[in-house]
Amino acid sequence: MDAHEGQHDKTGKPYIQHCQRVADLVMNEEEKIVAYLHDVPEKAAGWTIDRLREEGFSASVIAAVDALTRRPGEDDAALVARAAANTLARPVKEADLQDNLVQAEQTGLDTTKFAEGLAALAASGN
Repeated sequence: MDAHEGQHDKTGKPYIQHCQRVADLVMNEEEKIVAYLHDVPEKAAGWTIDRLREEGFSASVIAAVDALTRRPGEDDAALVARAAANTLARPVKEADLQDNLVQAEQTGLDTTKFAEGLAALAASGN
């Protein structure tokens, strides 16, 4: 995906591989679309929720990507809670946290926020 061109994940691999791993962890086509788009508005220059809408993505995909996009000043707990409230975003957030946890473990980074996010999702029980 051009949106993540030149970007790398925590392990130094092309960022799109993170998106692919997240997509591999979710079940249906719409979840896979959201998985590929989940970091685009937050991490890709020139990409916004409005631009995704202009590209023709469905309202449900747009709402899920928006639920997964961190707001300025937003903490991890608030982001996870918002994602958990959207039925399409929830499995993608879980897969994203799982993949980030594995990457953090592989590179010796702190895994706390990813483990806490997964625990918060499990506790929310939606």
